[in-house]
Amino acid sequence: MSEYHPYKHGETSRPTYPESTITNTSRSNCSKSAQSTKATKRIRGEIACAECRRLKIKCDRLVPCSTCVKRGCQTLCPNGTIPPGQGSRFVLAATDHLQRKLAKYEARMHSLEDALTIAQTAYNLDPHPLLVNREDGDTDSQALKAIEPAITEDQDMVSPDVSGSLHVSGSGINRFFGPSGAPEDLQPQEDRLKSSSIPRLPELDNSYLPPEIINFTHAFPFTPPNIPIASTQRSIESFLPPIQRAVSLCDTFLENLSWMFHIVSRQLLISELIPAIYEGTALYGPHDLALLFSVLAIGVLVDINVEPYHLESQHFYQLSKAALVLQPVMTESSVVTIKVLHLLSIYNGLSGQESNLEQSYALVNLAGKVATQVYIDPSSWKFTGREAYDRRVYWWNLLAGILWNSLVTGRPSGITTEFITCKIPTVEEEEMYQKGEFPLGFGVWGFQTTYSCLLPLVHITLSARQPPYEAVLELDAKIRFAVNPQPDSDPMDNRTAISMRTFVRSHYSHLMLLYLHRPFFTRAMTEHPSNPLLSPFGKSVITAYHAACTVLDDTRIQYEKKPRLVSRVWQIWSFAYSAAVIVGTIASRASFLELEPRPIDQLKLACELFRGAAKVSSRAAKALVRSLRNVFFI
Repeated sequence: MSEYHPYKHGETSRPTYPESTITNTSRSNCSKSAQSTKATKRIRGEIACAECRRLKIKCDRLVPCSTCVKRGCQTLCPNGTIPPGQGSRFVLAATDHLQRKLAKYEARMHSLEDALTIAQTAYNLDPHPLLVNREDGDTDSQALKAIEPAITEDQDMVSPDVSGSLHVSGSGINRFFGPSGAPEDLQPQEDRLKSSSIPRLPELDNSYLPPEIINFTHAFPFTPPNIPIASTQRSIESFLPPIQRAVSLCDTFLENLSWMFHIVSRQLLISELIPAIYEGTALYGPHDLALLFSVLAIGVLVDINVEPYHLESQHFYQLSKAALVLQPVMTESSVVTIKVLHLLSIYNGLSGQESNLEQSYALVNLAGKVATQVYIDPSSWKFTGREAYDRRVYWWNLLAGILWNSLVTGRPSGITTEFITCKIPTVEEEEMYQKGEFPLGFGVWGFQTTYSCLLPLVHITLSARQPPYEAVLELDAKIRFAVNPQPDSDPMDNRTAISMRTFVRSHYSHLMLLYLHRPFFTRAMTEHPSNPLLSPFGKSVITAYHAACTVLDDTRIQYEKKPRLVSRVWQIWSFAYSAAVIVGTIASRASFLELEPRPIDQLKLACELFRGAAKVSSRAAKALVRSLRNVFFI
């Protein structure tokens, strides 16, 4: 039997059908056509209605006919019929299927009401007009009309940039920046790569590392199965620097970054961790080893005695990742695990590689997720004294890092006040346990500010539903009142830790005010270009401008004091660029406003600041003076 082929022997691809099939199909089409014709004739009154025909009684051919009216089934006339069966001569027989349909619609209506209730209560709003019990005289149309003003009012309060922006590269990689995302990130990657002013960053050739270490760095943050942990850990430890170099880098790390965060204390690094790893004075695990390597990596990055972005930092970073995956991050985590993830996030932010900023955001939020497995208040686990203090201090430092990272990228943090159980340390505890340590940039006052101001700021700025402007002004007043740190006893102290602490505290409140008012500043500038001060958000224009000027002035002064260190901290330049955009917007679009200091003068100073820092800072170079001049025509 030969195989059938549709195009064999000159056959066409058009299917053929038996004659009987064609006949049946034709009859079916004719039947449908006849039914359609009868329905049309009944509507025109040319033939008897369907119910009269079924009962074989005389029909006057009106629509509805008098017979159907008498029987109470005029809604079925002319093409409907009462279902056949016992009792079909009574109207009630026709209501069964209508009642079933009505019950179905009622169930659907109740489901929609429940869904509307859930959606309404999610925003803690007043009851929806359609859910309020109405008097008999009220109608559904009146309730619907009551919705329209509320919808209009809500739409008016939504910020124009509330959705942020999504950037898709040529290879299909997506990058989302929320409404508070750093403006320099919106510049096309290709344009930034073409800039000759961006410092060329060296890349480490890690071929000198053993293959198992390279494989583990590629597997980060997951632990490969069936790995020889002990031998691999010994291989990683063979790359430890001399103990004198390790101690020096730890002190450099604490001296140059203690103003920014407090993750590990000097007592832990110098008195406990280094002796345990180098001298075997105590037991330690793979994550303890990873903690030391991550501190060494960041220490190299902020060591002003070596060139920026030295390859040794990448060397220690690779070893830290390899040591971390020796022990599962998700299932065998501890406080040390969280600290390592946090430190690796900071390393990626300081590394100078633009692509690493995505990893910085991902790692700090991963640290936050792992912390939810560990962090309730340490008193619940019977921790007291120095251990309880260190755990509380670190939690609030981690939370502040997550929140500021969210503001810079415009992405939600996933942590709200409802889930925070860790207490804030007391001033007495801080004075007791900080003796012999490097000065903190943010102590107890900073933790209190995080809870009372920074958390609400992130919620207001990144919320999908923009809050009323009155709530913004209330938080504005709260920030001005709450953020008042105690000044240093000697503001002229030029020690790095003290100088940087004075710098970051001097404009901390202005930085929060800048991010709070920036969405409304944007709205005032776009909707009232003739005079933004006359818009409903005129206060935001003035506040955002003055805050931006303060941030730029403080950054310029501190850059003159500590240029080598300031140029290496990417967050400083991200904040400064956000401030420069606000100043530049007024200088280019509203130069007629009588503001002090003059916007054009402030923008010129900002251009000079970024031009100088771009020689070292890759982050400042990406926001380069050339970009500012092109955008604002200066």
